[in-house]
Amino acid sequence: MNKNKLMVMFITFIVLIAITPLIFGKLMNSKYNQMLNDLRAKGMQIKVVDDKSGYLQTDKILEVTIPAEILNTQGVIDEVKLNIETKFKNLPVTNVVFLGKLDKLVLNGQFKKSEKELNEFLRKYIEFVVTTPNFRDYSYKFKDIIIDKKPTVGIEHITGMFKNGELLKNRLKIKDIYVKDKKGFIEIKNFKNDFEGNEKNSLSKTDFNVNVNLNRFKLQIQNVYSTTKTVLNELVKVNSTFGFKTLNVPNAVNADNFKVIAKIKGIKTELLKQLSQAEKEEKDKYLEKIFEDGFSINIDSALKNVKVMQRNFGGYSLNFDIKFLPTKNFKEKLNNNNIDFVDAKLHFVTTPEIANILMNALPRSAFLFALAKKENGKVILNLEFKQGKLYSEGQLVK
Repeated sequence: MNKNKLMVMFITFIVLIAITPLIFGKLMNSKYNQMLNDLRAKGMQIKVVDDKSGYLQTDKILEVTIPAEILNTQGVIDEVKLNIETKFKNLPVTNVVFLGKLDKLVLNGQFKKSEKELNEFLRKYIEFVVTTPNFRDYSYKFKDIIIDKKPTVGIEHITGMFKNGELLKNRLKIKDIYVKDKKGFIEIKNFKNDFEGNEKNSLSKTDFNVNVNLNRFKLQIQNVYSTTKTVLNELVKVNSTFGFKTLNVPNAVNADNFKVIAKIKGIKTELLKQLSQAEKEEKDKYLEKIFEDGFSINIDSALKNVKVMQRNFGGYSLNFDIKFLPTKNFKEKLNNNNIDFVDAKLHFVTTPEIANILMNALPRSAFLFALAKKENGKVILNLEFKQGKLYSEGQLVK
């Protein structure tokens, strides 16, 4: 290989190195600008207020405004303003970093008086870092929030992952949430939430542990969980589950495997959206329309192995099905104590010990338990309410 060829190869190599930041800077900026345009198309207002970019690094300051239509905060917040600095190297292998701070919350009129104080607090504590290698997968971390007053409030180790695809996916983790003072503490440990969804379907799962040690009272609840699945076609379907694995108050109460499952169906999706977006004075109008169409709610619940002072109380199982039949002027009917538009069925099985606890806590329930059957050491309630009349085991209760 002669010297001329070596010189040409050397110069080519130097040129490639020299133009690499320029080429990759343009490629990255193209993807970056597409991301901003996608967010703008979803309703966000994004303005580049400063550009400190150089040959080797892109560095831009953004002013981002998120309006109420996206936030869907039931009329509490009109908009959120953020200051975000974006940085990335103009090189082949790079991550894009977003450094964010809250600038301002604009609150709705009735909450306006709290705006100044709330903003002073949030500006002090809300800072975050977001990193992405591809403008689809984002990892984020929030600054710890520690309010060192009496009592001390803390939210520590807030991290998460967000994926922007056909389904939006978000995984949030918080190691510790607590309130504590000299008398003790209340804390939520290892909080996790997984969400995925789009405009039609969503699934959210949450779990955490609870510890309380306050004025010598101690409580531990392990594996608290909730799951909510929502399907928005012409009609809404919502399935929601809440429960825990164990509850323990030392030397007092123990319980295992509590759960409650609620299912709602039959509400028109468009009406529910209108209700959620309506001003306070207009909400009754959309509630009236929902009851004009009718809908249903089903609740299943169970609890096992309740012990009080080491005494075994057993558990319970419950199924409650309620149908709101199509009716007009339901609020007027309620005001006149007329609930003929309600059909309900209750099946409840428990132990005499738990039945006695319920009757002592809710004296009015004694009337219902007087209608119960007692079989094989169980108390069994089968109730039905229809056309304004109550039935027990199919027989009219007069």
